[in-house]
Amino acid sequence: MLGVLRQKVFWGVDFFKGNNIKNNYLEVKDVLDDLGCQSSKETQRVNLKAILKHASSTTPFYYSYKDTLELTDYPVINKNIIVDNYDNFKSSLYLDKTNFSAYTSGSTGTPFKVYHNLEKKQRNTADVIYFAKLLGFDVGDKVFYIRHWDQYNSKTPFEAWKNHIYMHPVAKLSESDIKNLLDEIEKDTIRKGIVSYASALDEVRDYILKSGRRLTKDAGVKFIITIGEKLNEDTKEVIEDYYGVKVISRYSNVENGIIAQQLLGDGLGFHINWASYYVELLKFDSNEPAEIGELGRIVITDYFNRCMPMIRYDTGDIGMMGYEEGYGCEYPVLKQIEGRKMDMIFDASGNFISSYFVYNILKYPHVKQYQFIQEGDKSYVFKLNVEEAFNSEKDIKEEFLNHLGPSAEITFEYVSEIPLLSSGKRKFVINKSDRTSKNTDLGSRLIFN
Repeated sequence: MLGVLRQKVFWGVDFFKGNNIKNNYLEVKDVLDDLGCQSSKETQRVNLKAILKHASSTTPFYYSYKDTLELTDYPVINKNIIVDNYDNFKSSLYLDKTNFSAYTSGSTGTPFKVYHNLEKKQRNTADVIYFAKLLGFDVGDKVFYIRHWDQYNSKTPFEAWKNHIYMHPVAKLSESDIKNLLDEIEKDTIRKGIVSYASALDEVRDYILKSGRRLTKDAGVKFIITIGEKLNEDTKEVIEDYYGVKVISRYSNVENGIIAQQLLGDGLGFHINWASYYVELLKFDSNEPAEIGELGRIVITDYFNRCMPMIRYDTGDIGMMGYEEGYGCEYPVLKQIEGRKMDMIFDASGNFISSYFVYNILKYPHVKQYQFIQEGDKSYVFKLNVEEAFNSEKDIKEEFLNHLGPSAEITFEYVSEIPLLSSGKRKFVINKSDRTSKNTDLGSRLIFN
């Protein structure tokens, strides 16, 4: 009853303010529910043309592109370019309007802030509603949100109550903290969902396995979404078995919003939010499109941030594009999101290898936490937080020599804790060598935010 009331109040308030969120939601739904139809393609074309025209006529950075309506003629930008030209990215039409800051500390602790106009904020809300509805969630349902909460994103008690959000700080994940959190999630059967950093669910998984905890009744959990990092397959299986619902990964960032999301029963592919963004996959060493099945840089154009347009913004993430059948056509999806460009690992011969090979360490018993660091061209360090019974160092070294090459130099460092970043996430892979810049001319950024 309370959930229904919240839903009616939400849409009632939106109605009296002009139905802005509802109209955005209906457009997102129209575009994404039938990507193959002509109206969907036309909406995407109109939105792209509109943001290019707006940016080039009102934003100093894009003034020289005023007569350019081809996206590929615009430069590829990144966080550093925006920071270096900050005021020139602000639209003259929005300088005196109320805008909203979107702040991220980033994976390296380097702060980055952009501004969203009201219409962009409303579009993001519509995107969240659409992608949540695909998982059986609706406005008014409760959300347990496990992430880093600070002065930039924390809700006041009233805001949390109004939005039905339970804020759990990712720094509080001791066994007693997790027990209390699970007790809170499971104390009633009202409809609810869980949104969490993937690494935080690793801690929940470990607690469930160690304690032998099982559900004694339906907890009302309708969806679980992971953000921030790559979801461990073992964690996915344990959490799905515990709550009896699928765990879905979402690809988003603070400066833009939801870029792509996995769907129920749809394998591992990420369905792109073509309604709000134009997504390109570009080669590492040029701005040419990457081939299908080839890793490349994820570059997006945001249709709705008009106060600070971001056209061909290199997110810093790498992925692989593919096609799926549906809507009477083939349409592009992100088949793979590999990780951060700054986390690319090279073997001892200088060849790029997916950083996900590091997950193989999880099959070894008594490893509580790990961090893998490439220190140099051929030198690698495992930082391990292990239980007293751990004795797999030799086996780990032998296996990872097969991944990295026989000339690789692998050492181990034993620690009591792998610290969290300022963002609240835990960094599992780090590349400190200069191969990233030498081999691929890559910068830095984060994957799931």
